[in-house]
Amino acid sequence: MRVALVIVAVIALLTLALAALLVLRLRALSGRVGSFQCALRTGSRWIAGVASYTVHELVWYESLSLSRRPRHRWGRDDLVIVDRTLRPHDAQGRPVIEARCRHREHPVEIAAEPAAFEGLVSWLEASPPGARSHRVI
Repeated sequence: MRVALVIVAVIALLTLALAALLVLRLRALSGRVGSFQCALRTGSRWIAGVASYTVHELVWYESLSLSRRPRHRWGRDDLVIVDRTLRPHDAQGRPVIEARCRHREHPVEIAAEPAAFEGLVSWLEASPPGARSHRVI
């Protein structure tokens, strides 16, 4: 009986530690300048994540991961917004924009709140001189 209680306690502590690590990671990612909540469509499902601007690329981190590295990177010069659709609300009742993009001829679908999406559009349009133009169709 005593051994079972110790095993249950260890499992509970490990579960709490894992949850704490996930929460701390998400807080660190979300606290970065230029980061926003952004879902990515893979196949038929949406995966929650956090996207962040760097000087030359948009990086995307999956929410339910402990990885310190982004799962996807899209170069600023190669990312084009092809189409966007305003959806009335997401699971929390907020409006969301679903955007079809293209990165080096590969389709990318993302979803973000309108303010975050407009920030993405501004970031793409404000690329340095000499960079490719017309990234927002």
